[in-house]
Amino acid sequence: METHIKEILESKFEKELFESAIYNLNDTDSKLRYNNFAYSIRELSRHFLHRLSPDEKVKSCEWFTEITDNGKPTRTQRIKYAIQGGITNKMLKDLEFDIDVLNKEIKSIKKTIDSLSKFTHINEDTFNLESSQVEEMSQKVFNELRTFVERMKSCKADLTIFLDGKIEQHMLEEIIFNNYENVGALARRFSIDSSDVTDYRIVEIDNDSIIVDISGDIHFALEYGSNKERREGDGLDVNQSFPFQTKIRYDIDDDFPSDKFEIDDFGVNTDSWYDGNEGNEIEKENYS
Repeated sequence: METHIKEILESKFEKELFESAIYNLNDTDSKLRYNNFAYSIRELSRHFLHRLSPDEKVKSCEWFTEITDNGKPTRTQRIKYAIQGGITNKMLKDLEFDIDVLNKEIKSIKKTIDSLSKFTHINEDTFNLESSQVEEMSQKVFNELRTFVERMKSCKADLTIFLDGKIEQHMLEEIIFNNYENVGALARRFSIDSSDVTDYRIVEIDNDSIIVDISGDIHFALEYGSNKERREGDGLDVNQSFPFQTKIRYDIDDDFPSDKFEIDDFGVNTDSWYDGNEGNEIEKENYS
């Protein structure tokens, strides 16, 4: 179980806090070994959630409203942000995403993280426990923490898969308008025949944008020879495909995919041209 927990931790602090919790658990000389362990794990879950849902990010979301006396986000709001970022329920409803199921999951995840607090209370029945009791109850703590993290990740995965299905055609239409300077270095003129998106996935949903990683292939016609040579049939056309990779950042808006977006500047990877065409370089240079 310890190994599974370690796999979901990212920051150095989280990992060190977890190691300290295990140290407390293994301290058989301490009558508070279980209580100290449970408290440390509860705090670990709090830091984990705060890392996923920073105060300012959550508070800048359109759906955020102040509920607490100090104006800080509630646990439910942090869980909501960790799953859907700044995406509003209205946007999800318009996309026909089952928002009722999502809200039930958020409540269930909140209940799971709340349950970690009950393990930290020091009473006669949780003080100076026998080793067998410590083992049994510590497994319950591990299970609650793992359930909290895995259910939150699962909910976000379901949402991103749903949104992925809404954007493919939009990406195909937009990437072909990019500037490909490194392809221009291979021939005086070129044209784009077509493009294929071979893989794309939403990699981040934050307070104001949805970020998509995209990779694929663009199919070019490289044109060699002067205008006169080409008119006389002495030019040369080479069909060549090159891979590309980039990101699109969509603004979170009522519509998705939003008309407000940015595509990272990108070229295509032309390494294969130099690796596989050495024997043809002289012939192509004659048409340059």
